[in-house]
Amino acid sequence: MSQDLRNPATDERFEVAVAVETVALEIREALAWLGAIGIRGVQWPAMRSGVRPRDLDASGRRDLQATLRRQQLVMAGVDLWIPPEHFVDPTRVDRAVAAVEESLRFAAEFGRVPVSLRLPSASDADSESLASTVAALVAIADRLGVSLADHAEPSTPREGVAVGIDPVAVLAGGKDPCEAVFAAAGALAAARLADLDRGGLRSPLGESVGERRLDPVRYRVALEVAGFRGLVVIDPRQWRDPRGGVLQTARLWMEAGRPAGLP
Repeated sequence: MSQDLRNPATDERFEVAVAVETVALEIREALAWLGAIGIRGVQWPAMRSGVRPRDLDASGRRDLQATLRRQQLVMAGVDLWIPPEHFVDPTRVDRAVAAVEESLRFAAEFGRVPVSLRLPSASDADSESLASTVAALVAIADRLGVSLADHAEPSTPREGVAVGIDPVAVLAGGKDPCEAVFAAAGALAAARLADLDRGGLRSPLGESVGERRLDPVRYRVALEVAGFRGLVVIDPRQWRDPRGGVLQTARLWMEAGRPAGLP
């Protein structure tokens, strides 16, 4: 599918990002496709073998930067979906912290974009060690000028840790994504874009009128009022047709941002 989302009169690109891992088997193929259809940004998969921060040496990073420029793409953020329990497992925590540090350094090099992850909820058993681990990660992030965006749902407020919103996770918990956005105002560093169908699966915006649960206009207004200034990330995980879903979701998001009455 090659339909272009850009305005033919201005050649403007659509200000949204896409989680790049889920739209193609090969990352280069995905970048080329996203660039061709006019998507503005990419969300980088820091746990994918071959393109993890530790897999990309100086030459590999220069090549990636050149590819992004060639496709007129920007780095919107980095996904690091380490299982939350690894941060409280004594046998895994050092490796988890090292992976976060690698991702933070990578994010700093590509525009100081946020690193999205999920931290565990505090508990009496692990609160002291977890607090120490989080403090260490915050110190690294602060030194590099990068935000840690915690996508845990429900969120656990932590000093120095920003919030990431995934409307699907919020809806699955029986809550309103717009209210979650307002609750995170001032601390919101990352926002996903996907819907939840009545069967409990992730879906594109507008997949079925009868199953639509996320109101893109309300969600977009909530993000703007809450002061979110990043690129929302279309997240095609679990979608039957990721590319078609990206196109559909991007169009509906673009329409949600148009003043009433404009074509």
